[in-house]
Amino acid sequence: MGYTRETMTYLVPRTRVFRWVVLALLLGGALLGTGGVAWAQSPSAVWIVPIDATITTATARYVEDRLARANAEGPLAVVFTIDTPGGSVEAAERISSAILRARVPTIAVVEQAISAGALVAMSAEQVAMLPGSAIGAATAINALTGEAAPEKISSVWRGRFRSVAEARGRNARVAEGMVSESIEIPGLSTAQELITLSAAQAVEYDIADLQASSLTDALRQLGYGDVATETLAPSPAERFASALANPLLAAVLLAVGLIGLAVEIFTPGFGIPGAVGLVALLLFFGGSFLGSPPGTLDLVLLVVGLLLIAVEVFVLPGFGVFGLLGFAAVAWGVARIFQGDALTMLGYTTIIGGALLALALWLLPNSRFSRPLTLSTRLSGGLGAQTPGLPLEATPALAELRGQRGVTLTDLRPTGVARFGERRVDVLSEGGFVPRGSAVEVLRVEGNRVTVREVTGSAGTPSGVDLEVTGSAGTPSGADLEVTGSAGTPSGVDLEATDPAPRAEA
Repeated sequence: MGYTRETMTYLVPRTRVFRWVVLALLLGGALLGTGGVAWAQSPSAVWIVPIDATITTATARYVEDRLARANAEGPLAVVFTIDTPGGSVEAAERISSAILRARVPTIAVVEQAISAGALVAMSAEQVAMLPGSAIGAATAINALTGEAAPEKISSVWRGRFRSVAEARGRNARVAEGMVSESIEIPGLSTAQELITLSAAQAVEYDIADLQASSLTDALRQLGYGDVATETLAPSPAERFASALANPLLAAVLLAVGLIGLAVEIFTPGFGIPGAVGLVALLLFFGGSFLGSPPGTLDLVLLVVGLLLIAVEVFVLPGFGVFGLLGFAAVAWGVARIFQGDALTMLGYTTIIGGALLALALWLLPNSRFSRPLTLSTRLSGGLGAQTPGLPLEATPALAELRGQRGVTLTDLRPTGVARFGERRVDVLSEGGFVPRGSAVEVLRVEGNRVTVREVTGSAGTPSGVDLEVTGSAGTPSGADLEVTGSAGTPSGVDLEATDPAPRAEA
């Protein structure tokens, strides 16, 4: 289908969109490729594994990967330097389990281990506290509302702290007090406050083993002072995945992606909304893949969902069952990938998506991108200038088409292209589907919209064609039949037919 010049100012050229999509794919491939970077560590060294950001599913995968390699290669010890405000309960539990199962000595050197970080720190065999460090304040909260989690969830989380403390020979009661305000520790906390320990308190109440002035001092006190250290920092792909695994950022990307594709469904061509939505979804799924590799069913749901949405955007007009099924499949796949964080992430997506949609509806009528698509000029005189709701004034270049007849160059479904003389014009069918090659007549022109209807029979002849048939077969003798506008006759051609044979008389 062709577009008017004004409409094309809104659309991004397909070649440019293609370049952006290819660039996004190459960037995603490069990031995915760096996820498997291999290091050549020495088994006679101490490995340093930093945990210095919010704990997400990507963090859990990163720690699990380092411990799996440590179990295989056998370094002298694995040291976790912890400086985190907390994060996902599910991710912290995965990290804790991996540390507890490690077959090499594990050490936690704490600068800040708040909330989920406290569970990770206590899971190590030995814990060292740096100057100004803190550990505790681990109440489970609803990430969407910020409210405390229900008692059922808090009980499970509290039991996890108690279990880890008992496994490492730490003070289980103090560990529980980090989760529950109702636990009172004489001299440390009342029944109305959570427990957060300073460096000295952590050692005093048997949560940590020692205080150290630095990482080097901690290693010296633990017997690794003269041993080489090697840092296994996150790769660029892992840091990228960690950022995108944040439920809030993931929700923003998913909302932008779905809204971008939804806008494409209701607008012609493939332009800025579709390109932005596609890139956002690529980032979203790339981060999800790096942070928590999806299973076979997850991939099937995502691929099928995107294919259904693509069919709705590029193949079928309007918005119907394919689009709805596509969005449902994507939502199901997302829920399976994010698991424990799925509800939070989908809640964020709903809120952010609603806000973005409202913003788009408010901005679009006033933006330069919508001007070619907006009919804002009303009839300039008489009743039309004073009465709201009347048809808009036709664009001067199209006004002369009123009443003209032409031929469709494409199927009208209900829009398409028709030819009027030497002009190709985008038209809208009043009566639904009109096949290619049909004769049509212009009913009205409103702004840039030209509405036509199919003309059948002799009425379908383009104007200006005269055909005179005299005495044709079946016509009463002496009768002249003049037909104006016979179908298929070139404009301005006069044909005269006379009876070639003499009449027979009885």
